[in-house]
Amino acid sequence: MKKITTLAELQKVVEGTKFAQDMTTSMSVNGNPMPHGYWNLVCSIRDCKMYALGIKPTRHWKISDVKWYFGIKGNAKQMAEILEMYKNILVPENKEAA
Repeated sequence: MKKITTLAELQKVVEGTKFAQDMTTSMSVNGNPMPHGYWNLVCSIRDCKMYALGIKPTRHWKISDVKWYFGIKGNAKQMAEILEMYKNILVPENKEAA
């Protein structure tokens, strides 16, 4: 797995995926706009972590749908790590605030 560290590298990797398309459309979350792609990213991180523990998030959920949407490969644990990396590139965590 190649480590992606910049937004430009992320855009190059996800180019042509449904995730990239959904980052251009937004929805309202608690009265604030949020890209559909970011919402799906956060939910997919949660779902992949659950699936790695042996819990199927919902009845019709499939790991292959997540792989297709984000254009990634691997098992549930690896996918959760990749998606966490994507999230940290889009919204960097402030380590000094802790």
